[in-house]
Amino acid sequence: MRLLYFAAVLATASWLIVLLWRKFVAVRQVNVIVESPERTAQVNALERALRADAGDPDPSAGDDQESS
Repeated sequence: MRLLYFAAVLATASWLIVLLWRKFVAVRQVNVIVESPERTAQVNALERALRADAGDPDPSAGDDQESS
């Protein structure tokens, strides 16, 4: 009976450790995805560069230059 109890405690402890590890990894991944102003500016610059390579006029170019 003691062996069964000990096995149940070990199984519960290992389950809890795995649960906490997955929670820790998930929290780290959420922090990676969060948008920052620098990343947004970089994405906007890349989009403008792609539009310029394609030859499409950029209607927001004047707005961006005025705000700088």
